[in-house]
Amino acid sequence: MNRLPKIDIDELRKAKEENFKERLEFLDSYANWVKNTSNAKWSSAHKSIVNRK
Repeated sequence: MNRLPKIDIDELRKAKEENFKERLEFLDSYANWVKNTSNAKWSSAHKSIVNRK
């Protein structure tokens, strides 16, 4: 008989909230980087990401 692992729903909710908060903080810092970085540097950084295989 297969037994399912015991899952703590409150722990999952807390992890989800923390993850969401970290994403928002990252987006804020990234938006600030884009605003405060020259177009040439910003464009070069994005080109390397887009062309990554």
